Amino acid sequence: MCDQKERILLVQTGGTIDKDYPKTNLGYAFEITEAAVRRILPRARVGVGYDIKTICQKDSQDIEDVDREKLAIACLETHSKRILVTHGTDTMLETAAYLSTRVVDKFVVLTGAFLPETFKSTDADFNVGFAMGTLQALTKHGIFIAMNGQITLWSECRRNKDTDMFEKV
Repeated sequence: MCDQKERILLVQTGGTIDKDYPKTNLGYAFEITEAAVRRILPRARVGVGYDIKTICQKDSQDIEDVDREKLAIACLETHSKRILVTHGTDTMLETAAYLSTRVVDKFVVLTGAFLPETFKSTDADFNVGFAMGTLQALTKHGIFIAMNGQITLWSECRRNKDTDMFEKV
């Protein structure tokens, strides 16, 4: 269980969760802005300390191994034993697989959203809240996926192509 004095590191990589309407005139595409957790966690009244770090602000389809390595280094260098990574859903499992080869003695949970946090009907608040809660309760080190109300070890998780949901294999 998470010690009350232990701080959680929240890491932004981008993805739909952080997307917002463009700030430029006549823009059509979304842009990735500040970490959505900066807005979500105060609303959720989270009772544990946390720090936020941005690794990149990319759509997950644009994340490369160089970004994954920066993420792994951030996980390895932090004093925090519990880390929440917000990530796009398209390549979340690939990033989890990469981290599993580098980060072995920490609790790492990846989560994201199917709709941007700025949307009223988003799943971002639920997913981040669920991920924060389960991250604190984990007793086994590893890389986990927290999506659709489930926490799953990354290697036992898949994304169902028919339902678009993450599920245990």
